Amino acid sequence: MGFFDRFRSRAEPVTPDQLRQQLFDAVAARDQALLARLCAAHEAVVLASFAGWQRVPDEFRTPDKLSWYGPGLVAVAQHLASRGHPELLQGLAGPPAANPLTRWQRALAEVGALMTEHQYPEAAARLRATLDETAGLQGSGADTYRPVTLGRLGECLFQSGDADGARAPTEQALALCQASRDDDGVVAYLGNLYEIDRYRGDTAAAADQLDRLVATLDRLDRKPEAARWRRQLAIVRAGEPLCRVVAERDGVTCELSELPASPGRVRFLFERNRVTLRRSTAAVDLGTAAAERGELEAALACFQRATAADPFDPWPRYHAGTALTELGRYAEAAEAYRATELLAPGWYHCRADGWMAGRLAAGAIDHETFARVRQLLDGQLSPEQTVALAQATLQLSELGVLHLTLAEALAKLGRKTDAEAACRRGLGCAEEPDIRTRLLVALANATANPAERRQLLHEAIELSGNLVAAAMATMMLAAMVAAN
Repeated sequence: MGFFDRFRSRAEPVTPDQLRQQLFDAVAARDQALLARLCAAHEAVVLASFAGWQRVPDEFRTPDKLSWYGPGLVAVAQHLASRGHPELLQGLAGPPAANPLTRWQRALAEVGALMTEHQYPEAAARLRATLDETAGLQGSGADTYRPVTLGRLGECLFQSGDADGARAPTEQALALCQASRDDDGVVAYLGNLYEIDRYRGDTAAAADQLDRLVATLDRLDRKPEAARWRRQLAIVRAGEPLCRVVAERDGVTCELSELPASPGRVRFLFERNRVTLRRSTAAVDLGTAAAERGELEAALACFQRATAADPFDPWPRYHAGTALTELGRYAEAAEAYRATELLAPGWYHCRADGWMAGRLAAGAIDHETFARVRQLLDGQLSPEQTVALAQATLQLSELGVLHLTLAEALAKLGRKTDAEAACRRGLGCAEEPDIRTRLLVALANATANPAERRQLLHEAIELSGNLVAAAMATMMLAAMVAAN
């Protein structure tokens, strides 16, 4: 919107279809202010068009689009009711016995709102009740809504932690989509079944779902998607690791073995063998926000809820380890990091942080030294400040992580020789594999000797320490080979 658009006395003309798109997009984005502006500016068009909007057009009768259309329709009716036009909302409700499809549509919209708030058990109960109420309905409307209802029931059960219970309704949704030749629905529910079986740890079943998904995508000539899932199928059949690092370049994710040697900015990402359940993610977000406010006990309570919501998620254990260390509960922190390692070996810095917690618990490192290390790793200091603090702390404790932070700061200051020396001193005392891997890669970057660089990179890969540093070493070795 330009500056002068703010002072226009009347709204730009739009067609009913364009207005419906704008309104429903505002609802999907949860932008109440935009919804209010659109309804106020185009109230007459909404009132005149709403009855026609209540019949869902054929192009919106897919699971994804219905989850946009239904909540949008209900939200617009609710807003117009607040503006003195209850007839739209009343029309949606309809006479109890006369308008079952409208009630079904409204139920799906209500379920969508519950799912947005992560109220999955409540949403599952609503979906089951809706399936019971509509069991005898036939026709195109029922054929459209029944697979969506079953699919959402599967999703709600899965997100509630009941992966076993999620299979049956998802399989029923898939069968209905196959019968009606709804290809988008088939692809969506095969993908859901894959994630369900993957979460259950049933590798053979997960591979079977992927095999069916790839065949479907091949039939639909969706070649890029088919190729991506075919690569994943090979990984699953070979035995997908609990945790690995993949590379992202230009928005495309690939395995390290597939990364081209050509120059370009690469981002490394952690990939697990299970998706994270949303209620765990929401609780972790609340916990990290509480921790940032200094409310560590409240944060721990959030992380405990996250663990209960998703026992396979490493994040709540990892963050609990940090909070427990800050609280001086070192043995508990070390245990939290061990649990993280069991769920996702090499997850971020769980190995180095777990080693630190263990040394703190044993009394080999004091909390003041730990606090300084945390300050150095937070990245808030300038390179000059980092050098000063790292050197001062090295007078108290000879730790590999201190040499690493010192070397990185010296490199940023252009002091390459000093940075190389710091790396070598760090490797002389670093016992912990995570920090040692990072020192090996830092020294490989600093040394001018190609043979030594190659040796250092191979050692970093074989050490099984820091996964991202090992991935960087893999990329650097590939570049060296390509250059020769």
